[in-house]
Amino acid sequence: MARVGYDSLEGILRVTNAGEKEPDQFVVDVLTYHAALEIEMDQLLARLLPRAECLRAGGLGFRQKISIINAAWPGLPEAGDLLADVLSRFNDLRNAVAHADQRRGVETAFGSLVAACARINPDQGADPSPYDIAVSVCAFMGDDAGAQRVLRMLDNLDDVINRRLPRSLGTFRDED
Repeated sequence: MARVGYDSLEGILRVTNAGEKEPDQFVVDVLTYHAALEIEMDQLLARLLPRAECLRAGGLGFRQKISIINAAWPGLPEAGDLLADVLSRFNDLRNAVAHADQRRGVETAFGSLVAACARINPDQGADPSPYDIAVSVCAFMGDDAGAQRVLRMLDNLDDVINRRLPRSLGTFRDED
């Protein structure tokens, strides 16, 4: 229909082959939590802007939302800049995993994101997941200081639950 010589059968085969591959969990996580953060950005925008409903639904891209959040940020300007940096780096990582031509930059993009997130969450572990980073972003955007304490408590609880217990405790230890 487009009259440009696009071979739809080849396209269907490419799409089918892509669906038959085992999904890379890291890629799935990045795409999932990027989408989840965009929803949270929309929630924040609705609270930041007195007439947020005037923003056309679906009319703003991720980067435009970052710019508006940073421009409307009522807290310390430095904090708005830190948030904008983390969100921009999450978007860079999303683009690196989603576009085949940028796949080699995934490690670099993730490393930059981890470093940026450490500036908003100094208690971040050494090897955070995309989920951990998304949670840190939500905690940073919130007005309640208790969110950071809850995150620390959950991290400590996770350490206790998932640590390797001594053999003397028998069946409760992780299998080797």
